[in-house]
Parts: sequence; structure tokens; C-alpha cells
Amino acid sequence: MVIDWHAHHTSPEASAVLARHGGMEPKADPFDSTDFGKRIREMDAVGIDLQLVSQGAGLNPEGLPPTAAMEAVRASNDAVAERIAAHPDRLRGTVATTYADPEGSAAEIDRLADKGFSAVMMYGRPDVVGQLASERILARAAAHGMPVFLHGGGAASRQDPTLAQLEDGGQGVAVSVLADSMVSEFVVRTVAAGVFDRYPDLRFVVRSSGGSLPLLLNKLWWKHKTGGGEQRYSDVVREHFLVDCANGDARTLAFLVDAMGEDNVVFGSDYCGGLGPLDKAVKVVEDQPQPERVRTLMERNSRRLLRL
Repeated sequence: MVIDWHAHHTSPEASAVLARHGGMEPKADPFDSTDFGKRIREMDAVGIDLQLVSQGAGLNPEGLPPTAAMEAVRASNDAVAERIAAHPDRLRGTVATTYADPEGSAAEIDRLADKGFSAVMMYGRPDVVGQLASERILARAAAHGMPVFLHGGGAASRQDPTLAQLEDGGQGVAVSVLADSMVSEFVVRTVAAGVFDRYPDLRFVVRSSGGSLPLLLNKLWWKHKTGGGEQRYSDVVREHFLVDCANGDARTLAFLVDAMGEDNVVFGSDYCGGLGPLDKAVKVVEDQPQPERVRTLMERNSRRLLRL
């Protein structure tokens, strides 16, 4: 069973809400469609059995006031809920949230936990770790036993006037290195903030081959202090964080299995997030020296997270 953790849908409904409130209306991926039957057919063609659908990163509403941000989040969640409902055995939703309204986001998790949604999406914003803005969301995810899909996209909320001096307003920097550095910092801050002391069963899946996180593990030698003793940051990360294999190649995936460990890698395609056709993502697994072994460990890890 191939379970795809990293797939998107940029719904026209949520895009319209962003535009109405003065946000930047995102451009949908060429493969994206409101017809999820098309999505199913493309999954069938490459052998993907189950896909978790999260909102497109361009729908991040963090720059909006709380009421407007929550309106965009609800529009995105409602669109996904409506479109996955016809395919309950093949598609599940990932609950979109916003730090602008942590109480509203927690309520969204409660609302959707029994409506085909199996995970919670959060953006990598280091400044909110340990604060109410993230704690309310994490608490509800943990209460429902839902893993968190950690995505980039929070960089747009960091106001850096020097970005405007770069080509395209610095977007090429923001969506790549800034987004990745913020995800990695978010991860390490969760350890330092004692998040897993409060939510010991909470698990995260980090998007896009974990970004720079797997490369940082040997640097994470600092020790987290608890009443029960000390534990290296790297060991806490391996205990609570998995990575998907999206946006990597065969060599990257082999490295992830080695660096993160066999229990910490799942399949991800980044479908409708800019990767292109699904067969590109599947090829990363097919090109492994032992593809069946890798498929098996990914399936095992996904089943554990989703309690299948």
C-alpha cells in the first residue's frame, strides 16, 4: 500500500477569500483540479493507494487579520472535505490551520476529525513555538491522535525589507532557503520548548525530504533536560519527526533512510505543489536498489501514524 503524505489542493474558494481580503491570490498548479476523479485516475496510473490532501502553500493566510485568516482556512477545509467525500477509501484530508486564530484552528481540528481528515497542517514559524498560537493547535492535534504535516511557507510572514531589493521581491529566496531554514528552526525549537514533554505521543511529518533537517542531525548534540534525565536533541527529533521523500531523487531517499532511520521515512509526492506528474515521485522509490524494501518500510511507518 502506497500512502502519499504530501499532496495539495489550491481551491478556488479559498483563493477567492484571500484575494477579497487583500492577500496574494495563488496560482494553482497545472495538475490541480476541482475534479478529484482526475486525481484518483492519476493515482491509479502510478499505484498510489491513499493520498492525504493538504491546502496549497500559496493559501497560507498568515498575513491577514484573524477573522479573514480563519475565513480562508475554513474555505480551504470545506473545499477539501467536499471533494474527498466521494472517495473515502482513497483520499483523506489534512486540516488547514492558522496561527492568526489558534482557538479557531483548534475548533477546525475538532470539527473535521471525524470527517475524513487524518492529519493537521502547520507552517514552519519558529517565533510561535512555545506560544499560545501553536500550543492550542498542537494540543488539539495530540488530543485527537493526529500527526502534524509540517510545511514551509511561513517565510512570507517575516517582514524583511531587504528582500524587496532583490529580483521578484525576493520570492526566490523566501520560498526556498527562508522557508527551509524556518522549518528546521521550528523543529529544533519544539525540542527546546519542551513540546514533547507536554505531548509525548505527538508526531510530525516534515515536507520535501525534511529539507536541511536530516543534514543537521549531527549538529544537534545539545541535550534536552527533563525530570527523567537528559536526551540529545537529535534523539528527540528522531523519536518525534518523520520526513517524506518528496522533491528528492533516489540518492536523497537512500540517504534519508540511513540518516533518519527506517522508522522515520514516508512517501510524499508534492502532487499539485509544483513537482509535476505523479510518476516522477514514484520513480524515486522505483530507482532504489531494493524498492520493495523501501516501499514496505514506508507503508509500515504510514500505517503506524494513521493507525491503520
